[in-house]
Amino acid sequence: MKMVKKLVALSLVSAMAVSGLAACGSSKDDDSKSEGDGKVLKVAAFEGGNGTQIWEDIKEAFEKENEGVTVELEMSSELDQDLTKEIQNGDVPDVVYYNLGQESGFTETMLKEGAIADISDVFDDELKGRLLDGILDGTDAQPYGDGKIYLAPIFYTPTGFWYNKNLFEGPNAKYTLPTTWEEFFALGDQAKKDGVSLFTFPQAGYFDATMYTMLAQSGGMDFYKKALQYDADTWTSAEGKKVLDTIGKLVSKDYTQADTVANANADGGFKINQQNVIDGKALFMPNGNWVISEMAASTPSDYEWGMMPAPKWDGDTQQSVYMFTEQMWVPADAPNMDLAKEFVKFMYSDTVVDILLANETTNKETGETSPSPVVAPVKGAAEKLPEGVSQTTKDCYAITNQEGVVSVTGKWATTEPIEGLNMNDAVYKPIESINTGDMTVDDWQKQLVETWQKCAEAAK
Repeated sequence: MKMVKKLVALSLVSAMAVSGLAACGSSKDDDSKSEGDGKVLKVAAFEGGNGTQIWEDIKEAFEKENEGVTVELEMSSELDQDLTKEIQNGDVPDVVYYNLGQESGFTETMLKEGAIADISDVFDDELKGRLLDGILDGTDAQPYGDGKIYLAPIFYTPTGFWYNKNLFEGPNAKYTLPTTWEEFFALGDQAKKDGVSLFTFPQAGYFDATMYTMLAQSGGMDFYKKALQYDADTWTSAEGKKVLDTIGKLVSKDYTQADTVANANADGGFKINQQNVIDGKALFMPNGNWVISEMAASTPSDYEWGMMPAPKWDGDTQQSVYMFTEQMWVPADAPNMDLAKEFVKFMYSDTVVDILLANETTNKETGETSPSPVVAPVKGAAEKLPEGVSQTTKDCYAITNQEGVVSVTGKWATTEPIEGLNMNDAVYKPIESINTGDMTVDDWQKQLVETWQKCAEAAK
């Protein structure tokens, strides 16, 4: 089996990287049902913050609507390691839920090895019409930039800069929420007098969404799309250099909380940096709304999260907000390819949209169960967020509908394997070194130019 050979190399790459994260498809005709009789569909899903019940409910719903099909569900918080071993042994799943951007680089490596199937035919005109505009246009759906869809964006979350809303609104407000970078840094100077840092970040990799939005903000969407495809002028251009200089200033010791880098590299230290925003030691951090449930046990009852897009530069008329998507895909050697594609399509059905919105999670520390809705990129889904969901979550999704806000999707395009290159380390890790003084922005720029040249040469 071709994938088994590929995964021998993949296991080595994965191990190194880990040390370095209308009911379309909900109804079928009789012939389709008969094809599924007696079939077992193996679905492998990453066990993360959304809990496991959500997948049990989807499994049950798919089996109910596809008589004769049994869904064999595998869930693991170490799915990349488990699947590497299983595939090497010839046990290939039919469907995988595992995101781009994880530390292991598992999905990226599968793409580089050509081990993920083209599923463009899943997204017919009817289904495309149900989905959010542009959600399939980025490289997180079309990783090779060739117009073909290999990754299905099944969940989405707007991302931005998170903060304590009580500091900016209400009777105890101390500061004014900034909209431009000039206002943002001026706020940092003001907060410093109060013994508060302007900024922190959970880990360097959390700058991915920030950098994407800043590139789009600085140079526009054409510039942004070229940057994702490793255009040679990305970082030497005035637009690219403006992004690097602004981030360099942001992560300097003048504005970033002193213990940020040390915490980011400690086991579980990303939560300490997030807690520093809750405790008022830092005003802002890049994140997504998963932080609400992630930090629920240590968040005071009167605390209210807020989220805003990364600031714009003076003179800009629009702000960009990055849509973080989570992806599902089908291995190229999936034993039940047609049924696997039906499952992917089912993920956008009204049935699944409702299951996702009704999701609840239980806090392991307190045992308390609370609403934890997941939003599918289906038109109207975010407007159906149920009662009991925090206003912060609703506001987070509502930002994308505000006038003057442009949604951005996509990730660095997939390339052929490049020996010794870890994109997260090459692109984001220098941010820590700039904070500590071990690198300058010019050093970072030089490294990025070299990385972009390697990636352009290895473009698929």
